[in-house]
Order: sequence, then C-alpha cells, then structure tokens
Amino acid sequence: MTLVNIEQYVKDCIERMQQEDQTPVAVMLGHEDWIEFTVQSQVAYTPFGSARRYQPALGGLLLVRVDEMHALRVATQAELDAYAQSNQIL
Repeated sequence: MTLVNIEQYVKDCIERMQQEDQTPVAVMLGHEDWIEFTVQSQVAYTPFGSARRYQPALGGLLLVRVDEMHALRVATQAELDAYAQSNQIL
C-alpha cells in the first residue's frame, strides 16, 4: 500500500477544485490521517488540541479533524456545513 503525501494530495485537490470554479475552505482529516499528517509534516500537533486552525502547509485552508478513521478530503463551505449537520467535528 502506498502512503499518500497529504500536502501534495491537498495541493492537487485545491487546483482541481479551482479549475471547476469551486472554493476550497477546509481540509478534513480523520484520526489516522491526522497522525499521518503529523509524521509527514514533522510538526508537533496534539490530537487533543484545537484542530480548527489555518494550516499553511495545507494551502492555508482550515484544518478540521473529523470523527472517522480515514476522511482525508478538501471541502467547500457548503460541504463542511452539510457534514457538520450530521457528524461530529473535533
């Protein structure tokens, strides 16, 4: 299994979304994605700290932890709002 470089994946998603005239606002990361991102970025994030912060390494988008194991995706404001209606954002 090949591990995804999260920063590159997010950059690619942002470019694709902008080509489709969508505005990305957040990167949603599940528990395992969060751990992988901390390893890849070599930044000391605590899993219990405030996850809602703007992350320069991820295109300057809002970094949002979600209560799923694997949930790596770049979301528009509408997608983030819809997700928050029925799911827990950490």
